Amino acid sequence: MNKYLLAILIYILSSNLTASANSYSIFGGTYDYDDDNTTNLIGINYHISNSEIDLLNILTINPVVGGLVTAKSASMFYGGFETNLGSDLIYLNLSSSAGIYSNGDGKDLGNAIQFKSEVNLLYSLSDKTRIGIGSHHISNAGLDSVNPGTNNYYLIFNRNF
Repeated sequence: MNKYLLAILIYILSSNLTASANSYSIFGGTYDYDDDNTTNLIGINYHISNSEIDLLNILTINPVVGGLVTAKSASMFYGGFETNLGSDLIYLNLSSSAGIYSNGDGKDLGNAIQFKSEVNLLYSLSDKTRIGIGSHHISNAGLDSVNPGTNNYYLIFNRNF
């Protein structure tokens, strides 16, 4: 098993890198919509598209970093990878990140290490500007016995630069 993982890692590291425009996304919406700790959230993501990695000539991923804060002072800063599926006009943006979470006066998620999985649907208004809706789930993936997780949804404004 380890030799297969090593072979996949070597292939990924030797894969083609392509260049395209970096962008940022500003998002705002509802944090923990399906629980009694519901509040507002706002955040920003930086999409590092000029460092795209081609995986097996099937999927292109690129790094993403960002952060969010809630009206109850909970915050998370994270980094991970994302991919886009669809056309230039409308597409799904899927990402997975790991980060550091502080519950502030908000929901206790068990510990500081958290993971975020995200799905966004974006529509291109122009070659540089997109709007969309999205949702993400944050949880510690069972690293702690306390693992309530949060489910969030939001509106997105994305712009290349």
